Amino acid sequence: MSDIAIISERNFLFEKLFGDLGISFQFLSPAILGSPFLPKFKAVMIPTGFANPQYSKALPALQRMKSNISDFVKRGGVLTVFGPMVPEHNYDWLPLPLRYVCELGTQSVAPSKDECSCLLCTSTPECDGYLIAGESFETVLKDEKDRAILVRAQFGEGLIVATSVHEFPAAEYIKWALSRARPAKL
Repeated sequence: MSDIAIISERNFLFEKLFGDLGISFQFLSPAILGSPFLPKFKAVMIPTGFANPQYSKALPALQRMKSNISDFVKRGGVLTVFGPMVPEHNYDWLPLPLRYVCELGTQSVAPSKDECSCLLCTSTPECDGYLIAGESFETVLKDEKDRAILVRAQFGEGLIVATSVHEFPAAEYIKWALSRARPAKL
């Protein structure tokens, strides 16, 4: 079992990040999602650009895997999803309503006491947009225009964290997410 699944094509920057932390990870090509032979994972990360066909082939697989994603989180997994990098996106493959609007820029964010705000490495992150969250989500961080850039929702025994921050997650966040997750099938 690997700690984290990254739904993406191989990325050497992610390899370095997780390698430096001593965390086991596995890149999952969108083509193999749904295989009964996949191991359990504590966390799943979906990097920026997952809905943009110029960067990734993940979106059709995510839509096909909606019930698996829901079950993974319900059973205690932590799902972290970044911006889709398209003009607008409805996360119709998530079990809870969430929308995204693309708007690139550097934001100044106020500190938050929420534990998952440790995702940020800086108080002036690059963002690729903002989120419009359904009522199940809590807003953790907002941009300068009072729009959500980091949200979270408890779902079953697990957690969904969504962000439009266009940067790698901080090491502290990765450790936090793994500490609260339970291994589950994707």
